Amino acid sequence: MSTETVYTIVDDLGALLLFTMILILAAGQIYRAIYAVAAQSFLIAVAGAVLAMATGNTDLWVIAGITLAVKAISLPWVLHWVVRKMNVRREVEPVIPVALTLAFAVMVVVMAFHLSGSLGPVRQAITGNALPVGIALTLLGVLVMATRKTAMHQMVGLFASENGIFFTAMAVTKGMPLIIEIGVILDVILAVLVMAIMVLRVRSTVDADIAGLDRLRG
Repeated sequence: MSTETVYTIVDDLGALLLFTMILILAAGQIYRAIYAVAAQSFLIAVAGAVLAMATGNTDLWVIAGITLAVKAISLPWVLHWVVRKMNVRREVEPVIPVALTLAFAVMVVVMAFHLSGSLGPVRQAITGNALPVGIALTLLGVLVMATRKTAMHQMVGLFASENGIFFTAMAVTKGMPLIIEIGVILDVILAVLVMAIMVLRVRSTVDADIAGLDRLRG
């Protein structure tokens, strides 16, 4: 696979990754945001497979497989399970209007590409537009966490932000040491599980308190 082909594919995947962030920011329901972040993880797994074919780095094949199994399938399933257990039905309530959030998102993307373009010769050594896309994904994930009220949606933002860091590290370095990448994935798994347990614990406590009040009613 030629270098130009790899650059083109990575750039196309980067555009799709940015599109998934728009879907997350514009999602009116938590289910749609979870589907979008799962698609985002799938695209990162595809990017890992492409880079593995181009570089012959076996570690990237392993990372692509783990990303697909854990971040594109398992963790979204956990998020869906938590949503079902919480019986979430209402739409997401943003801190600021969605239109204003999307305007901020456009500004973040423009800023990320502007900062990347200022690198000059260093920019040429980077795979396609992986660096500005990764920076934008990371910052947009933080934007999701800052502009959403529910813990579940903030968890999705954390997930998306980590995807941005992961995509940048994988594409720019064309394969970090395997142990480091697995460590990053394990950190995300731990964070999701801890937040899921906390959310369920709070919900069960609130339900118990409400049940106690019902029993006191004459």
